[in-house]
Amino acid sequence: MRPRKIIAMVMTFLMMLSLLPSLVFAAAAPEGELGGQLKIKGTAAVGSELSADYEKVTPEGLTDDYVTFSWSRKVGDQLTEVGTEKTYKLVDEDLGNKIELKITGKAEMGITGELKVNTVEIVATPEEAPEETTELPEGEQEAAPTEETPVQEIAAEDTPAEGSQTDENTQPAQDVAEDTQTEEVIDIGADEPTDSSADVMQPADGQDTENSADNSQSEITTDDSVINIGTEGYLEVPENGQAEDANQGASAESPAQQKPVYTAEIVAENTAEDGTAVLDFGTVNAGFTQENANSSMTKNVTVKNTGNSTLNFKEISPEHFMVKDLGSLAAGESVDAWVMPREGTAVGEYSDTITYETEEGVKVSFIAKLTVAEQKQDDTNTDQQPAEKPAAPETTPEVTPEVTPEVTPEVTPEVTPEVTPEVTPEVTPEVTPEVTPEVTPEVTPEVTPEVTPEVTPEVTPEVTPEVTPEVTPEITPAPSFTTDISEVKFDSKEVGYKEAPAAVTINVSNTGNVKLTGIAVSVSGNEFTVSAPSASELEANANQSVSFTVAPAVGLAAGTYTQTVSIKTDQTDYLNIPVSFTVTEAAAKLTAVGKVSDISLANGVEKSAAGLQLPSTVKITTNKGDMNASVKWDVKGSAYNQNSTEAQKFSVKGTVALPDGVTNPDNLSLVVSVNVTVSRGSIVSDAGNNSITGISSDGNYTTETKITFTAVGAGMDIENPIKGDVRYQPLNWEVLEARSWDGAPYSATFRMGKNGNYTLTVTYNQQQFDGSNWVNTGTQDTKQVNFTVNAAPNQTLTPAADKTDANQKNAVKTGDNTPILPFVIILIVAIVLIVGILVYRNKKK
Repeated sequence: MRPRKIIAMVMTFLMMLSLLPSLVFAAAAPEGELGGQLKIKGTAAVGSELSADYEKVTPEGLTDDYVTFSWSRKVGDQLTEVGTEKTYKLVDEDLGNKIELKITGKAEMGITGELKVNTVEIVATPEEAPEETTELPEGEQEAAPTEETPVQEIAAEDTPAEGSQTDENTQPAQDVAEDTQTEEVIDIGADEPTDSSADVMQPADGQDTENSADNSQSEITTDDSVINIGTEGYLEVPENGQAEDANQGASAESPAQQKPVYTAEIVAENTAEDGTAVLDFGTVNAGFTQENANSSMTKNVTVKNTGNSTLNFKEISPEHFMVKDLGSLAAGESVDAWVMPREGTAVGEYSDTITYETEEGVKVSFIAKLTVAEQKQDDTNTDQQPAEKPAAPETTPEVTPEVTPEVTPEVTPEVTPEVTPEVTPEVTPEVTPEVTPEVTPEVTPEVTPEVTPEVTPEVTPEVTPEVTPEVTPEITPAPSFTTDISEVKFDSKEVGYKEAPAAVTINVSNTGNVKLTGIAVSVSGNEFTVSAPSASELEANANQSVSFTVAPAVGLAAGTYTQTVSIKTDQTDYLNIPVSFTVTEAAAKLTAVGKVSDISLANGVEKSAAGLQLPSTVKITTNKGDMNASVKWDVKGSAYNQNSTEAQKFSVKGTVALPDGVTNPDNLSLVVSVNVTVSRGSIVSDAGNNSITGISSDGNYTTETKITFTAVGAGMDIENPIKGDVRYQPLNWEVLEARSWDGAPYSATFRMGKNGNYTLTVTYNQQQFDGSNWVNTGTQDTKQVNFTVNAAPNQTLTPAADKTDANQKNAVKTGDNTPILPFVIILIVAIVLIVGILVYRNKKK
């Protein structure tokens, strides 16, 4: 191979080797396997947007381009993918479930592996959501740093001075340790550089403690990072152009809030086999009231909130019992609720399960038992009896034939007036004196017809001719009857009913003194039906009755029907009983309550339904179509603060009032909620709030003091800007020489090479947000700090090796922290070899 080619190859190799920093290290990209801690940003409530947060995911420098995203809804152990973007907006189907986020490294970008994380359970509104959205997947536990963890070691070494504050957005300790190795210290106006790097980096004796603590991170800087660009000294410039806080990036994470638990229990005097509470009211007669009931009509159950959150109980109205409505019940609180049967409950046995339900979905039940028995009827009816009731008809025919042949004529005058009106046992004392001595012992105890056979042998035969004509004419027939029901009213039915109300039985009793025959029943129209009487005859004073039933017909149209049931016998006129029945129009039944759309408003509106633009009605769905129902909003109970200038998100609850004719047989919830967002107003920052921190006019500075300052622009902390917001962005700073910032953080570190009085000037640009970007308005503001630098004791300076223009710009920042000195040496060696080879060839020629 020719020497010329060898020389060319050697030169090419050495040149490529010298350029490695720019080719390899200038723009190092993240690579490796995913690790660290993945989190989810956002609020775990329906309607909120979640996003992936891989600030603590390794390798560092990870961006959206290096991973793919997968959002899945987790129902039990089943996962359903719902999104593949970096963000995901929660929907109604997510309520009560968890969302899993998985990021997977792109192998083609040098990233491998995957990380997973879950949200907490998704709730309905942001107010109910816990502060912490992320929880670790089941079976995983966040590892605490070990003794070998660099973060822990650095935290121990780089603990801030006592009394200093740590911002939650400060940089992690490990990052600080890496960045401080390339710290830039700008030496301004120095005649000579210090003797060694050790002299540059160590604070001079007598330097104030505050400056020492603030600059402790920079003490590990080496001479390799110093760039000599001063006119009378040199500038030490860190490649990132700014000083960094050792605590930057550290964030305090608040612990996850306790998950709300909604449970309750109910206790009564008795329990069923399955543990259900039971109240037994025993037996009462039909038509009972609280005053005449034969047992205690009010009993209590105890309801206790056994969860950790307040329960809000709905109103209930059982069919056969009245109960106490509970309202709200705090965690751990209990209340005694009274229960009593409803007056007017029909005859029957009842065992009703009564359930209290809360707006949070909790249900507790107990069983109420009651027996309503038929009330015994008193058949005695004295209202229709004659003023002077004659002797019972059945007595006359039996006494006459027996007494006639044996009563003596002497008895006639005395017996006639006494026997006729009073045949009952009360007559006995008056008859006795008039009867012959032989009759007295037998007649006294037994005057009723049953003793007739015994009286016969004792009565003398002389009485017969006088008794017969006197007793018979005194019996006057008085036919009459009554019913146990005087009016019948049937429960109403809805039009289209398939089954008529239960038939009512009417009993007819003979209240007269003659036998009733030809009993017949009829009704005045065909809207009611009556059955045939159970018998057509009814004996007088018999302990029995004739019955029949009446019931409305099936399929009647809407309306009220009133007719008359007539009862007649051969011996009496008609007795009429009114009957009535109502058929109502078909009611609309509620099937669903519509949702209210979210509302967005400007800041400062009145705290009222009108001010918040809450709708006065909400759409409801019935079996007869959609309707509008009015809503009563609980604006007072909402979290809206009318006096706040900040953006607010809150919900307002309301109760729907059903229109007339709409029923809710399924007890659907009538509570609705609307989410309201109130945007904040424009923020116009005041230039008077621009400031310079880290340096003061009364500071103790020497020519060996490294001064670190930060320019604070008013409004630079505005998050989520809106159109019209105004801020001041730091632009440049100057101490003898002017320097600019490319971006945040707006800070720098310098030291003065000569003692004297100096002025630090910072210029700020006023910017306004146009809805998309911050735009300079052309207005500027400046802030200044005057400070004094004293000569450091025992300072030894040597002439600068090179002097360059003080206004020379910094080298372009590459993000490479690799020391360049070894590569400079290699480049010099390459040049020497090339020159040597050329000289050798010239000599050889």
